[in-house]
Amino acid sequence: MNTFALALSVAVLGGLASIIRLGLARWTGWLPWGILFANTAASFLAGIEIVGANVASPLIIAGICGGLSTFSTFTAQTVDFYRAGLPLRGTANLVANLVLPFTAALAPLAFA
Repeated sequence: MNTFALALSVAVLGGLASIIRLGLARWTGWLPWGILFANTAASFLAGIEIVGANVASPLIIAGICGGLSTFSTFTAQTVDFYRAGLPLRGTANLVANLVLPFTAALAPLAFA
């Protein structure tokens, strides 16, 4: 695949994954569960791709996983919790969004 076609494919997949993330972002509660799920699912998919491939596909890693996951949204939501005087929720969101996606990315190694 030439560079332009690859870039276009990554952009399309990333855009579609971002639309999915937008829908998931509406799933809220005590924490922004949808963003936590999106970050964890994207990390799990990246882990599967990295473990199962000799060379990780930029279509999967940059396109789908990059579009689905969002570091900036989770950090903004965490700051909002602290600004609203909800430090327990802010800390829980911070820890959950660091630990769960990282653990999800490592999980495929158990099956490799």
